[in-house]
Amino acid sequence: MHQPTNMPNKRVIVVDHDLETARLMAELLKDEGLATLCYPTWLLSVACIEHAQADLLILELGPGDPRASLDLLGDLRRNRLTRTLPVIVDSTDERLLDRLAEQLRELGCILMAKPFALDDFFSSIKVGLDAGWNQTQQLAC
Repeated sequence: MHQPTNMPNKRVIVVDHDLETARLMAELLKDEGLATLCYPTWLLSVACIEHAQADLLILELGPGDPRASLDLLGDLRRNRLTRTLPVIVDSTDERLLDRLAEQLRELGCILMAKPFALDDFFSSIKVGLDAGWNQTQQLAC
């Protein structure tokens, strides 16, 4: 059973090549009190993420070549303002997720195969937002 995130005023960026999927995720997150921004994959950059001051990024590892997504994740981790940003990587291609799992986990990503159950979605969101909060607290000490 889904438990509310209880983290109002958090900002989540949703990146998906399918705008309808991104909108659906955004609506679910808005119902939780989370502010959302949606981007198609080809318009996202570290500068966009930095400017948005997001608390969580949900990034689809879309069909085709995953290099652009991996490059973006590497750039995020090298940027001092985004290095601790929690990232959920999702994909409909489970084989691709499995193949890149180790590399994505080294980049600090939470992995989620699509389609996913809503409880799994919200659980991943909560883990990601909690991780970001904990990392921020550790950096502030």
